Amino acid sequence: MTSNQLHVAKIPDQAELISRAHALLPILKERARQAEQNRRLSEETVAEFRAAGFHKILQPRAYGGFGLGFDTAAEVIRTLATACGSSGWVANLFIVHNWQMGLFPIEAQDEYWADRSDQVCSTASFATQSEMKEVDGGFRLTGHWKFSSGCDFAGWFIILKPSSTSMDWLLVPRSDVTIVDDWFVFGLSGTGSKDLILEDVFVPQHRRLSILDLVAGTTPGGKAHGIPLARLPFVLPAVWGIPPALIGMANGMADAVQQTLIGKKALFSGELQPERVANQIKLAEALTDIHAAELIMRHRLAELQSWGDNGAPPSQLEALSSQRDASYVARLMGKVANNLALMSGATSINLSNPIQRYQRDINAGVTHVSLIWEEAAENYGRALWELPPKRR
Repeated sequence: MTSNQLHVAKIPDQAELISRAHALLPILKERARQAEQNRRLSEETVAEFRAAGFHKILQPRAYGGFGLGFDTAAEVIRTLATACGSSGWVANLFIVHNWQMGLFPIEAQDEYWADRSDQVCSTASFATQSEMKEVDGGFRLTGHWKFSSGCDFAGWFIILKPSSTSMDWLLVPRSDVTIVDDWFVFGLSGTGSKDLILEDVFVPQHRRLSILDLVAGTTPGGKAHGIPLARLPFVLPAVWGIPPALIGMANGMADAVQQTLIGKKALFSGELQPERVANQIKLAEALTDIHAAELIMRHRLAELQSWGDNGAPPSQLEALSSQRDASYVARLMGKVANNLALMSGATSINLSNPIQRYQRDINAGVTHVSLIWEEAAENYGRALWELPPKRR
């Protein structure tokens, strides 16, 4: 099926998609512990995500998607993550990965969406070992990759492979991939971010996307679809994929702590926990930090959209300040999670209590390589003083 054979039904707006996300929150909360124990989301959850059309938010309209903005994606991701961190994380990747697919050459997109417009994919970005050989018509790829979130539900995989042009993207179907069931972790267990093994897999040339095009904002699919944000270096919008999920988790954790303390008394004084001034101040601070993170995120996403719409890439300092803020939001949500855990009391460490899961999921999420605060702050600081970028 080619792009002009797909028909787009009535496209929901942001309010409708957020409403669909809210409708799923009760059942996602119920399934959160099961998802953690199973180390993956349930088939039912992913089916409900598909039915709601979340994966289509950024998907090109030519392939049955909604073609909406990152602001809509962020609000849906944030909403889902308030109930279950792993659900918000995987939903984020299904949404953003289909945007990434829209950047590939059209021939690759025709393959990817050949049978269905509700296709989802996963990525694998870190290779413990890999080898790529150029052959007639493409490449031969062998190796072992890590962190393929949501891989159990993916029909295709975007493999990041170091090459002469740095980190090119290579697209492979599920039939060419072996999934290793090795995801045993302390946080975000429900994401099912397992390892992938490829053995002498042929990747045709049209299923390769050059990092040079991604950095320059000249991807073939981005130009073909006229995607505004595709005119920018890929890292600028991409770094804002995870922060909405972390903000949502922190929102969910704050609500869980607030509800947990209702009716509880301090062990020695007998004072009701909600009446303790210290708790009132701590909760107010946590909610203010979360709100500040939301405002930063919305401001930066609006700024990114403006840059894309105008076709005017930002200055180096402007770009680095956006990346700085994404990392700062992640760092701030980590602080919020740990402060909330301290005020919630010893009963919150019970595995049946969602508070400890939120804390672990947030602390796992902030370790993502795209959100390392020290690197983002250093890069911004060097640019601020007009120093050359640091060689790594």
